[in-house]
Amino acid sequence: MKYDLSDWEKRRRGLAPLVEDAVRAGLVAGDKAAPLIEFMVSRGAALGERPQPLLAAGEAGGVDTPVAAEPSVGLEESEAPRFIRGFHDVLITIGLVIGLIGLGGLWSVLAVIPAVIVLSEILVLRQRLALPAVALTLAFAGASSFAVASLLEGKLGDWEWVAMSFAPFVMLSIYYWRYRVPVSLALAAISGFAAIVFFIGALLMHWAGNDLLFVNQPWLISALIGLFALASFATALHFDLSDRARITRRSDVAFWLHLAAAPALLYTVISLVYLRDPNASWFADGTTLGQATAIVAAVAALMLTGILLDRRAFVTSGLLSFGYAFKILLDEGGVSGLFTSSDTLLFVILSAVGAVVLSLGIGWKALRTRLLAILPAAVRDRLPLSL
Repeated sequence: MKYDLSDWEKRRRGLAPLVEDAVRAGLVAGDKAAPLIEFMVSRGAALGERPQPLLAAGEAGGVDTPVAAEPSVGLEESEAPRFIRGFHDVLITIGLVIGLIGLGGLWSVLAVIPAVIVLSEILVLRQRLALPAVALTLAFAGASSFAVASLLEGKLGDWEWVAMSFAPFVMLSIYYWRYRVPVSLALAAISGFAAIVFFIGALLMHWAGNDLLFVNQPWLISALIGLFALASFATALHFDLSDRARITRRSDVAFWLHLAAAPALLYTVISLVYLRDPNASWFADGTTLGQATAIVAAVAALMLTGILLDRRAFVTSGLLSFGYAFKILLDEGGVSGLFTSSDTLLFVILSAVGAVVLSLGIGWKALRTRLLAILPAAVRDRLPLSL
């Protein structure tokens, strides 16, 4: 590996104070300081200026306080998705979205594809802009899949259209092969699992010879949703647990996979909760106390999983379900009758959900530390690190 060593002396002067601090702290032997500096400089290490001392606990600082002086929040940064690195990314992405929509409207979706490729070569491959890479990934997958479907419309039979469900997987895989964007790999896996589940569903309908198979057997829908959820979750775990310190792109891939797996897992459970009464719609007025309790338990289990894995997607995915189930519990417990209007009840529910979210957010690190402490060492040593 080559390093730019044209500013060797500047690097040495920048690193020397840091190494001297390490010597005074007893971390480095005095006679090893100079060789260590030379070694670090020869490997391309650099330090532009002496690090600023961290602000003390409770010290707010002022407008002239360097950003480097702000203490790290530790664990809360361990899940920081690396797709927004500054407002420059946001501005570029806004321009991308508006421009591509305009291009597609003036010409066609086919015109969007070469534009995405050209922009990806510049913004993703050369400049490595994170948020534009996400937007371009979605644009390429959507435009290319829609274009293929439009070109083949009226020329394919039912089974050919089932095979076409794999088009997003193929397009996203190609995009990842070229540009190595984490979200494209995650979306390729998600679209692949969805296509496989769709194919299995079509196969079951073909074998049964009944177009109303899923209407008459709603448990099959739950099973297929569960299959997708488990496949997504297992893949997310593979990437997550292979990068426990979250220092590689594997963590970014896991982030997007968890974002899809968490709601899929929850709604698999909800579909099973309502399975006994196939004629009842989800969250209908006839939801029973037992069903509401089961939903709350499912949301709590997902939240616990999210804390152990240090993934907040598991908390946010169940908020709507938790809010409705909490309303049912209030109704069945007779508590809702204490409120003068439905608006008051709504605000009570919103306050309760907000309190749960805030409690988890503020106490996330302490709660996760306590939960990890009671786990067996063999399990704890496989989970993401507490940074």
